[in-house]
Amino acid sequence: MAALSSFARAASHGMGRVVARRIGNRTVLAEARASSPLRFVAPTFGASAAALCLVTFGGGLVDGDRLDVELVVEKDATLVVFTQSSTKVFVGASSQSVKAHVEGTLVFLPDPVAAFAGAHYTQRIDVDLAGEGSLVLCDGFTSGRAAYGDRWAMRGLDLRTTVTRERRILLRDALRLERAIPRRLDRFEAFTSLVALGPRAKPVVDDIAAPSTVEHDVIVASGPVEGGGAIARIAATSPERALETLRSRIRNLPEIEAVDPWVARH
Repeated sequence: MAALSSFARAASHGMGRVVARRIGNRTVLAEARASSPLRFVAPTFGASAAALCLVTFGGGLVDGDRLDVELVVEKDATLVVFTQSSTKVFVGASSQSVKAHVEGTLVFLPDPVAAFAGAHYTQRIDVDLAGEGSLVLCDGFTSGRAAYGDRWAMRGLDLRTTVTRERRILLRDALRLERAIPRRLDRFEAFTSLVALGPRAKPVVDDIAAPSTVEHDVIVASGPVEGGGAIARIAATSPERALETLRSRIRNLPEIEAVDPWVARH
C-alpha cells in the first residue's frame, strides 16, 4: 500500500462502487472498483461475510478532494466495511459521500475522522434499507492532533447520516461545528455515534440499547430508533476510550456473520 505524500498530489474526485452478493454459504464481492485517490482492499478474515477496506492515497484528504462511494448489499449478503486508519483531513475543504442500498446486512465501521487545523470536512451517509435489510453503522471524529497542540483547530465539520426504509426516514443524525469548537466540546477528544437497525442486526441492537452511562472519561447516551433499532452516542476523553466503549456495544457481531475489523486486521 505505498502512498504518496499527502501534500504531493492535486485534489481529486475519487469514485467507487461495490456490490456484495451471497453465493452458497459466503458473501463475495461481485463488483469492486475505485478511482484515485480512493482504493479498495478486500482482505479475507475467514468469516462468511465479505470485507472491504477503504484506503485513500496519501493517507488523507487534501483541499478539494471529493470521495463518492456506492455500496450495494444484495439479499442474504453480509458486507463489513472499514478503513485502514483514521481519515485524516488536511487544511482546506474536502468531502465524502457514501450511498448504500441494503437488502442484506451492512456493517459500516470506519475509524474516526481526524480533521487538522484549518480543515473543513463535509460528510453525507445515506442508507436505504429494503426487505430484510439490516445495518450496523458508526460515525466518529476526534479532536485532530491533540498531542501536537492541534486540538479542535479545524474550521468546521458538517456530518449527516440518514437511514430510510421504503422512502420513510428512520433516522437522521446530523452535526455541524463551525464556531467556538474547543469550548463547546469541553474536555472530550473523541465522539462516536453507533446505530443498528433491522431484523438481522437485533443482537447488536440489544447491546447498543443498554443503559446510558455517565463517567468522567466517557458518556454514553443511548435510545431507540424507529423500526426496532437503537442509537448510542459516545463522548470520551481519548480516542482509545471511545473505541473501547464502541466495541463493548458491538461484541455480538459474530452472531450476524460479521467480524470486528479492529481485531481481524491485526
